[in-house]
Amino acid sequence: MTPMNSHDQAPAIPDRFEVMANINLDDPELRRRLDDIAHRTADRLGQPIGLVSMVLDTAQFFPGSYGLQGWLDELAGTPIEWSFCVNAVNTGTAYVVSDASTDVKQSTNPLVTIDGVRSYAGVPIVVDGAILGAHCVLGSDPHNFTDADLAELRRGAEEISEVLRSFLRQG
Repeated sequence: MTPMNSHDQAPAIPDRFEVMANINLDDPELRRRLDDIAHRTADRLGQPIGLVSMVLDTAQFFPGSYGLQGWLDELAGTPIEWSFCVNAVNTGTAYVVSDASTDVKQSTNPLVTIDGVRSYAGVPIVVDGAILGAHCVLGSDPHNFTDADLAELRRGAEEISEVLRSFLRQG
C-alpha cells in the first residue's frame, strides 16, 4: 500500500442536498413506490407508521409514508428539532428508541409529548454515497426492536436507495 502524500485526497462524499436535488421527489410513481415500501416495512414490524424521511438542514419531509394521520399526514414533515431521523443521518447508523417517554434525548420532543410517539427505529438511506434520510417505523407503544427488525429496515432502506437511484435526473 502506498502512503498518501499531500497531493492525494480521499474521495469526496457527495453533498446530500445535491444528490437530493437531482431526484424528482414529486414524481407520483416514485411516491407510490416509496409508500409501498413504508407500508410493507410497518406491516412486517407490526408498527402503525412507516416512513421514508429526507433530512434537510431545518426540516425533514416524507416522500413516502404509511399510517400518518392528522397534521403529520397533511404536512408530511416536521421541523428538524423534532426529527428522530436526523440522528441516523448524522451518525450513519441505526437509531433506536424503545420508549421515547423515558428517553433522555426524546422525552420532551413534541412528537412524544403531544402526538404520542413512544417508539422509533430508523436506518440511513444512502444514495451514491450520500446519506439522504432514514427509513423508519414509529409506534404508539414502547417497543424493543430486535436485530431482525433492524435487518428488515436495512432491506427496505436498500430498496429505497435503488428506487431513488432510478429517479435520478441525468445531467
